[in-house]
Amino acid sequence: MSGTPPRTIYQSRASRGRRRRRRRLLTAALAVLVLAVAVGAAAVALSRGGGERAEPRPAAATVSPPAAAPRTIALFAAEAPRGEEVRLHYRIDGQVDDSWTATLVVLAADGGRVKALRLAAPHPGSAAQSVVMRADLPVGRYTYLVQLRRADGRAEASAEAARLRVLPPLPPAFPAPKAVARALDWAAGRSGKVAVAVVDSRGDPTGLNPHATFQSASLAKAMLLVAYLRSHTGPDSALDPVATKMIAESDNASASTIYAVVGGSGLKNVAALSGMEDFEPGAGWIDSRVSAADQARFFFDLERSVPAARRAFARELLSGITPMQRWGIPAAAGPAGWRTFFKGGWLGLDNRLMLQAAWLEKGQKRWSLAVLTDDNPDRAYGWDTQKGVTGLLLGEEPTAAYLATVLE
Repeated sequence: MSGTPPRTIYQSRASRGRRRRRRRLLTAALAVLVLAVAVGAAAVALSRGGGERAEPRPAAATVSPPAAAPRTIALFAAEAPRGEEVRLHYRIDGQVDDSWTATLVVLAADGGRVKALRLAAPHPGSAAQSVVMRADLPVGRYTYLVQLRRADGRAEASAEAARLRVLPPLPPAFPAPKAVARALDWAAGRSGKVAVAVVDSRGDPTGLNPHATFQSASLAKAMLLVAYLRSHTGPDSALDPVATKMIAESDNASASTIYAVVGGSGLKNVAALSGMEDFEPGAGWIDSRVSAADQARFFFDLERSVPAARRAFARELLSGITPMQRWGIPAAAGPAGWRTFFKGGWLGLDNRLMLQAAWLEKGQKRWSLAVLTDDNPDRAYGWDTQKGVTGLLLGEEPTAAYLATVLE
């Protein structure tokens, strides 16, 4: 054996390997054949047991998901005084088309329907929709919802309701609309440039040339006061007397001192806070420009613009202006029993620019106005315009005798 060549040994091992591979391949082939026979037998058995050949199932991708059922959602609780308009918000989810109708429904506490209002053609989407309704229902608590139905009545969407509260009716607006109309008509016939704005006791504005702008002159001192009080929320022994002189006496030097404290940005911030649309800042406080609409609204809301701890101080200053400057609005309102919180401004040759704005209080009534005039023949003419407008709003005729009394 020692003489057997190595190649002969190698050939013998290779031969054994080939035989082993042939056996493994034969075993695998037999296994596949057995499996095929078993599957065939099972198919025959199923065919015989079912009686009918099963139809192929459609591919999953061809199956459309069912459409989501529509529903309506009343979005917010709402309230309004009886007789006033209220805006109700809702949303429609799901798929709807022209075959659906939408109706706003108001329900009483016991679930009974007390009001229904047909809405425009419904359209779905995540954006809120709204409808304005007059709250002409007895004072009380209700719910509202949007009812969505098919026109044929065969389907109705689910609806989610929200609360609705009807409050006691508001008292009549003061000044009355007729008085306001008469005052504006009279003002329109005056000489020079005239603008008037009235914010009645309900907060509704009316005016004559309300957005025309005028140089503010000392009327800007009321805005300076608010800016100062917002930056000094507590008493200041050094600056409070300066602010007092600025308002009570309309002292220009005091105004310049306060302006140095609050700056032009202080005036701009007050204008933004009050929602002024026409305010135009100037190089200083005296040459800013204002409108009657902005000033009437500013005075109507003035107390709310001042920190609570400083409101009494603001009221004291604006109602305590020196008697020598209490012409126009206070001259008409004071004798009629109204307390006037105001500021005036005047400028130019013979004070041809005459401005006033105020809020007035009497019992539970509160309202405001601004009367701005320029190019007056003389300052007395501007005073008469301011007093005449206010008098008409209070039910007084602007006769020569009435206008002859200039100061409060």
